[in-house]
Amino acid sequence: MDLYDELPQSSLLCDPEFAVLLDACARNRITTIDFLTLNAGELARLSQRSVTEALRAKKVLLSEFDAQFAQRDQVCPLSELPMPQQFTSGDMDIDEALGGGIHTHAITEVFGESSTGKSQLLMQLCLSVQLPKDQGGLGAKCVYITTEGDLPTARLEGILAARPELQALGVSQKNIYTVSCLDLLSQEHILNVQLPVLLERAGGDIRLIIIDSISHHMRVELETKSFRESQENRAYVDKMAEALLRLANKHAAAVVVANQVGDKPLVERAEGFVHNFTDYDYQMGWLVGWSDSTIRYRQNYTDEASAVRRVLRPSHGTMSQRSMSPNSSVQDLLSDDEDYMLIEREASRLGEPEQNIASSTTNGQGDGRVLNAGNKRSSQINDRSVGQPPRKMRPRKKRLDIRVPNLGLSWANHVSTRILLKKAYKASPMVKRGELKFYQGSDPAAFWQVRRTLQVVYSTFSQPNQVSFTITKKGIEVV
Repeated sequence: MDLYDELPQSSLLCDPEFAVLLDACARNRITTIDFLTLNAGELARLSQRSVTEALRAKKVLLSEFDAQFAQRDQVCPLSELPMPQQFTSGDMDIDEALGGGIHTHAITEVFGESSTGKSQLLMQLCLSVQLPKDQGGLGAKCVYITTEGDLPTARLEGILAARPELQALGVSQKNIYTVSCLDLLSQEHILNVQLPVLLERAGGDIRLIIIDSISHHMRVELETKSFRESQENRAYVDKMAEALLRLANKHAAAVVVANQVGDKPLVERAEGFVHNFTDYDYQMGWLVGWSDSTIRYRQNYTDEASAVRRVLRPSHGTMSQRSMSPNSSVQDLLSDDEDYMLIEREASRLGEPEQNIASSTTNGQGDGRVLNAGNKRSSQINDRSVGQPPRKMRPRKKRLDIRVPNLGLSWANHVSTRILLKKAYKASPMVKRGELKFYQGSDPAAFWQVRRTLQVVYSTFSQPNQVSFTITKKGIEVV
């Protein structure tokens, strides 16, 4: 029976008196609509149960549907709504960036590429929510729903061992409920059935719901081969988000989810296309945490691409590749990669081969740089011509941001706080101090240092801002 989908909060689902009847309805493919439209005699015949049992269930179901419409149509002043509470993230600087911490009655999304620290932050929240209220917590328990594997309990134990003050305040893994979703069907059943029942039985003791990650199964199992399927997927995402918000409001809980990312490549538009500032693509950069230079570049690239195609005519003759490229005149909008240029400049002074630097690879945030070892510095110094003037280096630009969180605008409309975790690489202190000449090793990876950033893209409770952090044995700490 599809009662889980039509009325997931129905008391029939938890009442053992109707358990046998619901099983019979499921076997005989009796839907909720059948229960509402057919009389008790027909229901008894189809389900092969007694008329009295079918009549009692029908009356309960009708009263619940009537109450549902009356409750949803009721106007409630904002002054009568419960005020959201907040609990600490485990770091005061992150709390300040979030407007006081993680807020209840709302959905908080943490997205970013792999190895940026999403699960580290979520595990830290599992522990901080257990703190007493005078210590910034809620004195509550947590539900951790995983979709990509089991909960890493060893890491949680390591954080507790590194922070004995947490154990002294009663923080423990025993206060964390966890379950793993193997596929989208099991995830749907957990969110719509098992989670509401658990929250009801907990009686307000559970104040944090974590899903890691929300889009893992949906990006694989939800097909988008046609416009209709795309519309159905958006409706599915809307329904899921609304269900999570209902649970958050009903139980005064915070919902924190991790989200994976996909690519939004830069593409040329059709001839005659002009960007309108009301277009979603025009505004997308501000909703997903792109840098200002990337946002301006993508907007100007699209507009100028159309302008170039309108101006070019066969009678104008052949133009150079650079002049025909709409990317050329807006290239200066991108930020200079100062760290890369600093390392290249320092290495060139010592005769380091240019290809050692140029062979590094970067993603949208400049991370993932791996330098090839190349030849040793001494042989390059001997090959240099005496008195040769230094080579003039071209400015290197940072690459475009192309990462966007999954689930699109349908999901973003329900998110109150969106947090982006980024992992990039910057010049190491050795390079910045000009001490590269003293380096005797042959590993160019020593030129770089990891830089992690937590960026509040948008929030109902704070202004957009960002902080730098590091991952230690104690968890996530701002530096």
